[in-house]
Amino acid sequence: MTAELSEIARAIKPSATLSLKTEITRIENSYGVKIIDLTAGQPDVGPTDDVIGALAEGGKSHLYGPIPGEPNLRSLLAEVTNQETGSSFAADQIIVTVGAKGAIDAVMRTVLNPGDAVVILSPYWVTYPEVVAICGGTPVCVESKPDLHPDLEKIGAAVRGNRTKAILYSSPSNPTGVVYSREELSALSHIARDAGIWLIADEIYREFAFDGKIAPSIFSVPEAYEKTVLIDGPSKRFGIPGWRLGFLAGPVELTKAVNALLGHTSNASRPIQYAVEVAYRSEQARQATMTMVRRYQQNRDLFVQGLNDIGGIACPQPEGAFYCFADVSALYGQSYEYDGSNTATVTNSTTFRDFLLRKAFVAAVEGGPFGMDTHMRFSLAVSEKDCTAALESIRKAVAELHD
Repeated sequence: MTAELSEIARAIKPSATLSLKTEITRIENSYGVKIIDLTAGQPDVGPTDDVIGALAEGGKSHLYGPIPGEPNLRSLLAEVTNQETGSSFAADQIIVTVGAKGAIDAVMRTVLNPGDAVVILSPYWVTYPEVVAICGGTPVCVESKPDLHPDLEKIGAAVRGNRTKAILYSSPSNPTGVVYSREELSALSHIARDAGIWLIADEIYREFAFDGKIAPSIFSVPEAYEKTVLIDGPSKRFGIPGWRLGFLAGPVELTKAVNALLGHTSNASRPIQYAVEVAYRSEQARQATMTMVRRYQQNRDLFVQGLNDIGGIACPQPEGAFYCFADVSALYGQSYEYDGSNTATVTNSTTFRDFLLRKAFVAAVEGGPFGMDTHMRFSLAVSEKDCTAALESIRKAVAELHD
């Protein structure tokens, strides 16, 4: 036996959304410019003053706390979740985790045996296939319909055609902003129930629904499936992604297993739990969330229309989250000059990302790691000024592409 990394460690792909930050810094230093960053998977504003104050007060809880989370917070999360989604969770069905990523990882560790398949609805958040593989599972990615909504026929076939243990999806979707209809959610529930597998619903963006609509929860469908697991958290709605707090809600058999697992790994910070409890009760924080949603909808209206006015780019109107997912494949095969003497050709989403960085000084995330190499993800969680400036820069850069 030699001292070397595991096969799993060697196979892990770095997060595309996080790795891009290094390239942004390099371009800024090389060109002496400021990149307009439309990559962020987080709100551009932080928590309200009362929530910040609660974090300091929560610092008095400096000893180890309960593994599954503070009792008061778990009860509150059950209450809020039931009210928002139509579910009927008790406090012992809530586990507080180190971020929503931690919740997804814990679920995978507790339900997967080596070689079990997880059907992932594409396009997907970049972490989904990786966390399945890390936990010994096999990611089976199912492409969407042309409108980026789930292809239910293909999903059913994938479930039946593999040793499937779970279905995993997000709605509102990262990266597309698509919101699944109740009919689509009901169909997913039926597919999972008929197969006797887990259904894992990532609803972290549920509060970010546009046009005055409500994003339906998987628990709002008739006769919600009892083996459904909810992934959620306060990071997006309260602007606290760096606090790394999430939670899962599911059947007691699952939460008991996750509780045992976290007893040997890591559980959430007590001061942060105290502050998050204040956030969920705060009218000031609730109003701040509503303001974010209105502002990001305004950005959507501005930015999506602007992209569609640029020849070669087609962007559907997102219904939620705070991203738009634009098809740029009509521009593949075209070339451009940069740095005075260098020439490059756009051939895929990664080279289109590089084109935007070099010519428009705009950063967006390539679609390949999300499962669609024809697309780019742009974050709308920025100022209107940045949206306007980015559009103008992209328009000018695309005009310089040539055969």
